[in-house]
Amino acid sequence: MKRIMVVLESSETNLWSAVHAINLAKRVGGKVYILRVLPAKKIGASMPVPETVEAERQEKLEGLIEQGRSQGIVVDYQISHGNYEDEVVRFIRETKVDILVLTAPHLLRSGRRDRALSI
Repeated sequence: MKRIMVVLESSETNLWSAVHAINLAKRVGGKVYILRVLPAKKIGASMPVPETVEAERQEKLEGLIEQGRSQGIVVDYQISHGNYEDEVVRFIRETKVDILVLTAPHLLRSGRRDRALSI
């Protein structure tokens, strides 16, 4: 079984990379790991994301996860706090990921939201 990892940054609202990973898992019989990396918790941190925005993001993601699971795909969702790069590397090492799916920011800026980059 292929282990497919999707990484979502704290501010990421676009879930196309997760959709891509779930569709890929469906085709190759894989397991999807979704890692959401949030900044390290700091005492007195300023400018928190409004709760309604965060709740909406979480609801969309949970709906996508449930949809994948209803199609028989194993989806594991974890939240990590810390440095983005450090958390991604740590998670890859721990789970021995086969495929990493990331959003291609240059495609998002140009309005082409239908693509994600797999490496």
